[in-house]
Amino acid sequence: MDANRSTLPTQFNTAIWCLRFTVVAQCVGISGRYLFAKFETESPIYGLFFFDLDFPEVKCQLIDDFGVYGCLFAGVTTICTGIITDCFRLTDKDKKSKLIFFIDASALGFVAIWTLGMAIAETIRGDVFARFTLLEEAVRIASPLVLIIFLATPKMSCNGLFRRGGMLLLLIATSTTFAFHGYKAIELYGTFLDYILLSHPFGVTLVEDQGTAEVILTVIGWVDIGLAISLLVFRYRAIAIYMSAWGFLTALSRMTAGGWEAWPEVFIRAANAGAPLTLFFLFSVKFHFRNKIDLLNGQ
Repeated sequence: MDANRSTLPTQFNTAIWCLRFTVVAQCVGISGRYLFAKFETESPIYGLFFFDLDFPEVKCQLIDDFGVYGCLFAGVTTICTGIITDCFRLTDKDKKSKLIFFIDASALGFVAIWTLGMAIAETIRGDVFARFTLLEEAVRIASPLVLIIFLATPKMSCNGLFRRGGMLLLLIATSTTFAFHGYKAIELYGTFLDYILLSHPFGVTLVEDQGTAEVILTVIGWVDIGLAISLLVFRYRAIAIYMSAWGFLTALSRMTAGGWEAWPEVFIRAANAGAPLTLFFLFSVKFHFRNKIDLLNGQ
């Protein structure tokens, strides 16, 4: 059983770090889109307060800046606490670990709340597809929450209810996001068509005519839905790693279509790749655990 104890925490710690980097990249994307990008805009929360609720512009800007700078600070904090925990080898029995967890939970909770707030605002103010925003961005909202769950008590997270509950939440959120992206693709969402038609990676034109782009997008949509269902039902590592690679490529299409200035759009979608990659590591924990048990039983 010693082998089990040594294998599980290593695999699980990799999953935790994957989620940390995912949330940090997402925070960089939020700050990039609303603060540092060449085409800086205000967040949907600003629009909701200013245009729909008639708040004074100064207050709306303060709220927006607070949220965006808060996410950036939370991202930096999340990396720092992870480094401190690993460098000083803090355990759940260490008194300092409770303070570190409180800092982690506060930072990650802020990111989850702000991301949820932006999704709600977009749902209220957006176009006909905006009613699906909460479902589309489920994985962005869930990632910091799942990380809080995994960090709550490492011992319970590796072997008990916390790990299973967190993994299930991440699994459902990932599948939901992919499924509704697939739905929009099947409906030939205009922006998705633009990404296909306007993408020129390394100067190569992928698709030249509208009809071909529509066929490709329809196929992509059905594949996304199939992947979402398969991940929920089978929970294979191969499906998770494929979804991670595909999530990265679709996020990267914002830059291949819009140029380097669109870099925040790639980072803000980090969870599209990071969440399934985290699931890959979590599935590996289960895979290794099962194999070790079989070896111990002589199977």
